[in-house]
Amino acid sequence: MDFPAFPPEMAAIKKQTMEGRAPLKLAVVIVNYCTPDLVQDCLKSLVPQLSGLNAQAVVVDNASGDHSIELLEHWLKSCPAAFSTKIRLCASSVNGGFSAGNNFGMSQVEAEYYLLLNSDTIVRPGAISVLLSRMEGDRTIGALGPRLEYLDGQQQVSRFRRRGVTSELIRGAQIELVTKLLKYKNTPIELNEPDQELDWVSFACVLLRSDIVTQIGRMDESFFMYFEDIEYCLRIKRAGYSIKQELDARVVHLRGGTSSVKKNGNARKRVPAYFYRSRSRYFLLLGGRRKLFAANLAWCAGRILRLSKCLLGRAPGPSISGEWRDLWLGFLSGEKGTNKRVSAYGNQVAQS
Repeated sequence: MDFPAFPPEMAAIKKQTMEGRAPLKLAVVIVNYCTPDLVQDCLKSLVPQLSGLNAQAVVVDNASGDHSIELLEHWLKSCPAAFSTKIRLCASSVNGGFSAGNNFGMSQVEAEYYLLLNSDTIVRPGAISVLLSRMEGDRTIGALGPRLEYLDGQQQVSRFRRRGVTSELIRGAQIELVTKLLKYKNTPIELNEPDQELDWVSFACVLLRSDIVTQIGRMDESFFMYFEDIEYCLRIKRAGYSIKQELDARVVHLRGGTSSVKKNGNARKRVPAYFYRSRSRYFLLLGGRRKLFAANLAWCAGRILRLSKCLLGRAPGPSISGEWRDLWLGFLSGEKGTNKRVSAYGNQVAQS
């Protein structure tokens, strides 16, 4: 079944047009949280590509509390006017997370297109024009991502199938045979796979149409960080638009500039609680507590399969500290507001 429609009260986003100016062609929103040095590197790669465009970079400081705004203001004063006039600094009074920061940035200026760009990115030459050209040439595209890569040019997986119950089984098991058998339910879509329908792309860098943002509403600020990109792309698809990736547009993603989730996950340390709260909210929106319960059970079943390798005398492999507990803490805490919204949809359950 279809992904649930988003609540009516979130269905519109008010944009403040800058007095005396026509809407921009492109507004690039960069959310900063204690990463002013990364923001500078990002802007150095981005702003030259905005030359000749009616475009502006909007840098939102998400209540960093580390003098990021002052540091960036001081840096901009040392930059040429042609560079600094393409940048607008805005300060949010609270750190509401990734969605809230991007919503705040989009509300600051009216534009035909919004590019949401992480602070820990470097935009390869020509990427902006390639993304805009692709989006302008195909009105069916609702969200467009570039090829994300590491500094050495090695590709990153940045296009995906929706996360569902079966993909949680795969994630829990982390067994090659299980992944192969359930390949088309596995969330990541590798670049060498045949053409696949994309359900979402990484919001480390994504180009959105402003009319679609107005149509489906702003990003859900109840997601502090993570899973908001999946939910938003599913909303875009439900509105009748497609999710695409343009491989000729290349952006370096340094990964984990603000969040410790990827760093902790790689080190097998306990992941911050907001990751599991966002995961719980996603599955609750997808199909209520039954869907979240099924997703947790599937993950546990996968993990039991993984641990069964011990019976064969093989090591089960490393696991993230506390994940069993954190999954179920997310389920038990739940979200009253989310439950009310899901029940308002008639408790629709999407296929996994």
